Amino acid sequence: MDEPAWWPSGVALSSIDEVRSEGILRTSFGKTTVWDFESYLQPTEWNTSPESGVQWGEWDFEIHTVEVQSVTQYGLIVNLNDAFTASILAFGVGDDVSRLSRYNPWNSVLQSQSLLLPIAGWTVEGNDRILIYPRFKIKPFDGQASTMMELTRQLGTIHTALIEFSTPNTERRWNDRLKAIEDELKSNTMWRAPHSNSTVGLPRLHLSIDSLTEVDGVLNFVPMSRSLAEHLLCENDRLPSLATLMMLEHQWARRDGLNEQQRQELLEVWGNAVPTEWSSRTALSTVLGGAWVWRYHATLLEYAQATAFADNAVKNDCRKWLRDVSRLQAHLGTLRMWKSGQWVGITGLAVAFFSYRMDSFAPQQSLVLALLSLGAVIASNAVYRFKDPKAY
Repeated sequence: MDEPAWWPSGVALSSIDEVRSEGILRTSFGKTTVWDFESYLQPTEWNTSPESGVQWGEWDFEIHTVEVQSVTQYGLIVNLNDAFTASILAFGVGDDVSRLSRYNPWNSVLQSQSLLLPIAGWTVEGNDRILIYPRFKIKPFDGQASTMMELTRQLGTIHTALIEFSTPNTERRWNDRLKAIEDELKSNTMWRAPHSNSTVGLPRLHLSIDSLTEVDGVLNFVPMSRSLAEHLLCENDRLPSLATLMMLEHQWARRDGLNEQQRQELLEVWGNAVPTEWSSRTALSTVLGGAWVWRYHATLLEYAQATAFADNAVKNDCRKWLRDVSRLQAHLGTLRMWKSGQWVGITGLAVAFFSYRMDSFAPQQSLVLALLSLGAVIASNAVYRFKDPKAY
């Protein structure tokens, strides 16, 4: 029997029947909860109150018809009465989506954004099971650069609206999540980044070019839940706006292929929609991680999800991309060597100063040493900045 699209055949350690009876999914990545949603494919169950969890929002309508719109790695999307659309999430992967609606401060600033938020739902032990929206239909991404740029602008605007809820740079946690995925996938790559102080964490929005709809003639993102692979392998972290942008870029690149000019334009459009410090030279510096470390993060996450669902084509694409990481890191290692030249120069300046004060060198010798040391500082910094790989 064919397995449904939501079943993680690549990592599951038990059968679907066993999982349904136990309510636990055990995988090589870890374990999470599962619930038996089959009864919700019929109208009757929708008209009774759940025995557990929290039923929230505008859930005061009677359901007469349930029609499956699609089945994905996240669960099912169904139409209710031709008036509502519901997302049924098969696994316990957190409540990232419902919090956008249930937490009033976030909800109030997102209402005016190009984002379709759920109006009701059912959450059990911190995991969304059902999310109900006004009736919508997924609109396929048309592949046009102009569409992608508009989505990028919208992303920047959405994240800017959330700026008052930002949290400081948490590079240790961001690097820990990279390590967790690398260790599980045995990817033979390793990347740790210091990140700029202006790179801040934001409430999580799982957005995708495969989860779009049209509202009053305007494309809207339909927020998705956390992917199963991310939930099993990573802590629930806030990530910067740049991380989400690179996930969207990665999806576009794998679908259509991107050139340097398109990547540059993407960053410029996003940079014009977010606070200046988020897109500054320092924030985008590859030596500090910048856009490239988040491209790496996006590739690792997709590799993990493809592994979970045994999607060999996607896994091979991700492996190809990851093979180039070592070359980029070798270049960054050379840059760090150049950067160390400034400390040689600073040491030389200190020696010249104290030698002059202590009459260890003649004034002329101290001056020459000082000039040479200053030149070393300037030269090493110039090379360091000039050789920093472009963010695109």
